[in-house]
Amino acid sequence: MKFIINSLTWIYVTCIIILLLSAYYVKIAYEYLPLKIPFLYTLPWGNLQLANKSSMWILLGLSALIIITNAALSFYENSKSNFYISRFYSFVTLLCTIVINSYAVRIVYISSTKEILFPIWIKLLLIPMVLAFLSTVIITPLVIKFAKKYNFMDDPFRHKHPGMLLKKPVPRAGGFAFLLGILIPGIFLLPIITSQKIIGIIIGSIICVVVGLVDDKKDVSPYKRLLIQALSISIAVLSGIILIYISNPFGEAIKLDSYKYVINFAGEHKIYYFGALAAALWIGWTMNFMSWANGTDGVYAGLVTISAFVISILMLQTLDEDPGVGIFIKLAALTSGAGLGMAIFTWPPQKLLWGFGATSAGLIIAALSILGSTKVATTLIVLMIPFLDGLFAIVRRLRRKQLPFWGDREHLHHKLLEGLGWSKQKVAVFYWSTTILLGAIGILTSGQIRALSLATIATLIIAGIASINFIKKPKQ
Repeated sequence: MKFIINSLTWIYVTCIIILLLSAYYVKIAYEYLPLKIPFLYTLPWGNLQLANKSSMWILLGLSALIIITNAALSFYENSKSNFYISRFYSFVTLLCTIVINSYAVRIVYISSTKEILFPIWIKLLLIPMVLAFLSTVIITPLVIKFAKKYNFMDDPFRHKHPGMLLKKPVPRAGGFAFLLGILIPGIFLLPIITSQKIIGIIIGSIICVVVGLVDDKKDVSPYKRLLIQALSISIAVLSGIILIYISNPFGEAIKLDSYKYVINFAGEHKIYYFGALAAALWIGWTMNFMSWANGTDGVYAGLVTISAFVISILMLQTLDEDPGVGIFIKLAALTSGAGLGMAIFTWPPQKLLWGFGATSAGLIIAALSILGSTKVATTLIVLMIPFLDGLFAIVRRLRRKQLPFWGDREHLHHKLLEGLGWSKQKVAVFYWSTTILLGAIGILTSGQIRALSLATIATLIIAGIASINFIKKPKQ
């Protein structure tokens, strides 16, 4: 019953948001509408189809009435355990809301004496983010149900991992829900068929999620997972996501396009050796250091949400100089919205684990940080805490003659939980708040100031992490 109520709630929230956006569009266009507008299309062509422009508000009022009435009926039937009738009302409401509000927007579009567009930040950032958020919160309960039914579970009594903090079985497949939250609205918002780079990112992400589902079920070998990561990274890089240069705050940029290989297949394609290698290393490292921070409830969703949002803001600032970056702003906004949707289900106590499919989010973030002139340095500022925690982990494991990518129980979140006695909620709030702060710094700094910011932030965080390591050893 709780699952049904959550689904109903988010369906009606979706309807309300659609209505509000439609009402906002009508409001800003209202003064440019003629006194008579084409309204009654079921009547014969001509004056009979015309109505006063105030009829637009009647149309939106009808949509609001349907939402309110059907919401009351849905929750009433739900309270009587008539779940199928309740769901029927909700989906009819969603369908009616989409049809009526699309009708209203179309009337404005064809009747207005001036072309009315949503502000660019609403069109490229807010709408994709909201749609991805709503898609994720609607689809994730279904994924949880699917994971439980087909035993995609992480059981601390069966799966032994040195870094595991679970006390009871929890469904996995969170990466699957996250990617669906991006793809469902992305089908309508992104040039999935025509943009080579978007295709590369999506295919690479799908590979990560598919292998993640297999790993959630059968526990795939770390070596095989690493090979699959290499495959997904290669696809992204070969799609054209490469680093042409690396910014140098103390002089000229370091160019990485000196050596290239040209392929003539369905057009000319250039592969820059050093640029491709640098991009592959950055994407692979980001996928892993972000994934290592995914050890406790609520943290990973915050990293994904905030870093993607910061990237979208920075890309938006360069839109006038590079209009082609618009599609990547949408992808960043979709990623941020899907991450925020996942936060609802992974916040302590988490109802769903990300699983290995979490690496799909790392791939998208890393790829977006290369595209659209946002610069990798800004993403480094935003993700400085998990980045440095990852470096500490590699050094620690190499000193102990262990494999760098082998798990342990000494990441920062383990130290905070077991060394300092913090609750999972407190750890999640710490990661979210510090990442928001670092994101703000990343947006506000540039050029030489950014280099100084990187050095200062890195020094402070290194000192903080080192201090935490010496305060108290984690309980064994």
